[in-house]
Amino acid sequence: FRGNNPAFVTAAATLDAYWADGQMEKQTLARGEQVEQTLLAIAEENSDAGAQTRGRGLVWGMEFTDPARASAVCARAFGLGLLVETSGPESEVVKVLPPLTVSSEELDEGMRILAKAIRETG
Repeated sequence: FRGNNPAFVTAAATLDAYWADGQMEKQTLARGEQVEQTLLAIAEENSDAGAQTRGRGLVWGMEFTDPARASAVCARAFGLGLLVETSGPESEVVKVLPPLTVSSEELDEGMRILAKAIRETG
């Protein structure tokens, strides 16, 4: 969008339309809670890996004590059809950033893939 005024205008109009009735905000909050609960359960199952979660809304991360594990999880998830990537000073965090328009079913599928990738790289 850098320096592209038509893109800014289009994005602003779209956000106005989506946010006007408050449904987008409610949906985002619900999906964020869905991600949070699922990641907490995954972290609990993988406490041996030192997996910890943090985030808010639809911006989440799962931190591993071993950066190599985070990279392996991303690679395995990609092989299973889910695009996630690492971040953090040592690339020790797996980022979970679903789109605002994600459905509950799509989110469940993505979280199942992530959980499987974590189990298979353990």
